[in-house]
Formats: sequence, C-alpha cells, structure tokens
Amino acid sequence: MTKDVLITIVGTQFDMGEEAIELKTLGTYYLKNGKHYLLFDEQPEDNGPITKNIVKMTEEHFEMTKKGGSNSFMQFRPGQQTSTIYCTPVGDIQMDVLTHDMSLLETAEEISANVKYALSINSQFVSECEVKVKVQARQEESA
Repeated sequence: MTKDVLITIVGTQFDMGEEAIELKTLGTYYLKNGKHYLLFDEQPEDNGPITKNIVKMTEEHFEMTKKGGSNSFMQFRPGQQTSTIYCTPVGDIQMDVLTHDMSLLETAEEISANVKYALSINSQFVSECEVKVKVQARQEESA
C-alpha cells in the first residue's frame, strides 16, 4: 500500500432510516508495529473549522480520533463497551458503543474494515450502526 491514499468511509445508523453518510477524501496511510494508520482532514460543508482525523486499525481493535471543529476518541473492540465524551461547539455528549463485530481485510491493492456496533447517547440507546472503511492507493491524474 502506498503512503498517499483515497479513503472512503460509509457510516449507517440502521434505526434512523438506514441513511448512509459517505465521506471520500485523500489521506495518508502508514503501517507501524502491525497497526494500520490513516490520517485525513474533514472540511464541514458550512466551511467551519477543519477536523483532523486519525484512524488506527488492527484485527482486534479500531480507533478514531477527531480534533478540531469537534473532538472525540472512539474505540471499538468486539464484545466490549467503550465510552467517550464527544465535544461539539454546542456542548459535550456522552457516547457509548458496544461493538458486536469487526473485520479487517488487507490485500496488495486495498485495506477494508467493517465495524458493527450499538450506539447510546447519554445512556440512551440510539441505533445499531455500521462503519465501513476502504483504503486504496491514490490514482495519479491523467494530463
């Protein structure tokens, strides 16, 4: 896998009408101590502050750190519940995730991860959710 990558992240909340939210962005990939790292920026549609993201993936663990317009640190481990405080411009929200299943598939051309979990906010169940991450080498633009 190359350092310069195209990252596609699709998040779905099944109890909320099953509407998927997709993010496609360019980013940086590296492998260190058996862990896959993705670094990328998100620019909100309203041109608000940029959020810097770090995703760390292994077969047993998935983490996402966001810093900027909103701040959070989410951990996913199959069979475990984790908690975090999601800091937004309008206030802090307690989020709990109970990870049901997780997979990581790596080929020479692509890395893909899939995480299924239950989301609770302020101790109230919100939805069953799924996050799919696909990482591919960035294709050079034709002149």
